[in-house]
Amino acid sequence: MHRDTTELEQLQHSLSEREKELDALYRLASLFSRPVDDARVVIRETARILRASMERPETIVVEIDADGYRERWGIGRERDDRDTEETCDPLPTVVLYTARRTYSIEKQITICVASSAERSSGEALLAIDEREKHLVASTTTLLADLLQRVEMDQVLRESTKTLQRQTAELERKNVALGEVLSQIEHEKKALLRDARAHVDMYVRPYLHEIRERAASDPFVMSRVDQIESSLAALFTSEDRRLVEVAHQLSPREVEICGLIRNGLTTKEISSFLRISETTVERHRNTIRRKLRLNRSKVNLTTYLRSVT
Repeated sequence: MHRDTTELEQLQHSLSEREKELDALYRLASLFSRPVDDARVVIRETARILRASMERPETIVVEIDADGYRERWGIGRERDDRDTEETCDPLPTVVLYTARRTYSIEKQITICVASSAERSSGEALLAIDEREKHLVASTTTLLADLLQRVEMDQVLRESTKTLQRQTAELERKNVALGEVLSQIEHEKKALLRDARAHVDMYVRPYLHEIRERAASDPFVMSRVDQIESSLAALFTSEDRRLVEVAHQLSPREVEICGLIRNGLTTKEISSFLRISETTVERHRNTIRRKLRLNRSKVNLTTYLRSVT
C-alpha cells in the first residue's frame, strides 16, 4: 500500500510538472506571437514564466542578458515594474544551466538558471532535469529569433521613414523642376515671339524694299529669296538637330551649309560668296567629314534638310 501511495504521488508530481511545462509553453507562445512594442517587457515576462515552470521555483533565479539589457527574476524579484535593478538581490552563485544564442550581427542572448545560495545552504545542490533544460534552450532560441525580428522591424521602419522622406523630397524637387522647365519654355516662346516681331518690323521691310528695287537683277533676287527662306526656317523649325550640326562646323562652313540646304549648286555658292568653286568643293568635303558622311552615299542637301 505504501508503495502504491508513493507511485501515485510521483505520478501526480510528474503530471503537475508536465502541466507547468505546458502552461509555460502556452504563455510563451502567446507572448512571442503578440506585436512587440518594448523588447524589455518581453524579456522580463519570459524570465518570470521560465522561473514559474521550474520544479522548485522558490529556490530558482532566472537571469536573461540580451544585448546589454539584463533581467533577473527570482528571490526578492517578485515586485512591480516601479522597482529598479539596484533593488535586486546580488547575482546567485550556483549556476545550474546556461543557454546562449547569437542573433542579428554579433549579438548574443543568454538565459541562465541558478539556485539561490541562501535557499540551498545546508541542502543538496539543486539540479534541473532534461525537460527543464530543453524548455530553457528552446526559449532561448525563440527569444533570439524574436529579438532579431524586432531589430529587423526597427530597421525596416527606419528605412521606410527614410524612403518616405526621400520620396517627399524628390516630389518637391520634381515640382520645382517642373516649374523651372515651365518658366524656361514660357521664356523661350516669349523670346521667339519677340525675335519674330523684331524681324517683321526691322528686317522684312528692307528685304521687301530690296526686292522691289532689284526686281530685274536675278543675282540680288536669289539672295533675297535665300534670306527669306532662312528666316522662315528659323521661326518654324522645332528640331534642334540643326543647332547641334552647327556646333561641329566653322562659321564659313555653317554659311555654306545654309546655301546647300536651300538648293544652291557649287557654282552658285561660289558666285554668291565670291570664292572659287575649288574652295567650295573643299568646304563640302570638310563638312561631309565632320558630319561623318564621307563614307556614306547620303546626299548632303537631303541630309541638311532632314535635320531642320
